[in-house]
Amino acid sequence: MQEKTQSPYSPEVLSRIASLKIRALNLVEGLLSGQHRSRHKGSSVEFAEYKDYTPGDEIRHIDWKVVGKTDKYHVKQFEQSTNLKATILLDASGSMGYVSPEPGGRPSKMDYARTLAASLSCLLLKQFDAVGLTVFNDRVVNHIPPRSKASHLQHILHGLAAIEPAGVTRLGDVIGGLVERLPSRGLLILVSDLFSAHDEDLEKHLKLLCSRGLEVILFHLLDPDEITLPFDGDILFESLEDDPPVGVDPEDIREEYQKLLMRQIETWKRDMPGLGVDYVFLETTTPLEQGLSYYLLKRNSLIK
Repeated sequence: MQEKTQSPYSPEVLSRIASLKIRALNLVEGLLSGQHRSRHKGSSVEFAEYKDYTPGDEIRHIDWKVVGKTDKYHVKQFEQSTNLKATILLDASGSMGYVSPEPGGRPSKMDYARTLAASLSCLLLKQFDAVGLTVFNDRVVNHIPPRSKASHLQHILHGLAAIEPAGVTRLGDVIGGLVERLPSRGLLILVSDLFSAHDEDLEKHLKLLCSRGLEVILFHLLDPDEITLPFDGDILFESLEDDPPVGVDPEDIREEYQKLLMRQIETWKRDMPGLGVDYVFLETTTPLEQGLSYYLLKRNSLIK
């Protein structure tokens, strides 16, 4: 089942932005509670932009030269420069729109991915890191460059909320086109279900990113249905991307399917660290705090 197409400015999308923000802030505040914030060696404060003065703003940040010229009060806003620039590379292909037909209230794969990306963005910004978002299927659908201003979270949330899963995945083409634009010695967080018939060599593409000096964390997301294949009877499976429909009784293929899938996952778990990639497997029933906790452990190792 695929998510319905939404206008980027529809009430549904605007509501999704608000919900994402609440969930992300709650997750991050809960995770950071009782923990020390990261220290950033070599960080500095740089002027970012002006905003209209409102009661409660620091008077010392009023630009009196601007007041003299315009007779209006403007406050200088600053952003924290940092050694880390992160990019979240989020798969928005059709397969990410899968929603389980079974009742139970678990999030769709895309909703889970949205909340994970929003929470990671919030966490990065709270630590004064720069974060950007690149949404892709067979090409880059939306690219928001990394920035470290707190207000940048709203741009990220809008980009996440407006995603409409569609198309096929061509991760190799996307990485090839992005690799020169990504900040070297930065952090790339890839969120994907890794379902693609068009990527000849996933490990080769990820190795290319690492060769640019990027730290790479791969969050591999699957719905439990995609692991256990819990369906009964003769079923016509329709692709969410571009594969032809397949009619089959899941009972006939379930055991072999699970063996092949788990063998692939175990291969990635074993081989990815050797490439310089941190591989994290998550089901959509896994609490998001687990993924965020892993990020914090990784981040702490980067700044020591």
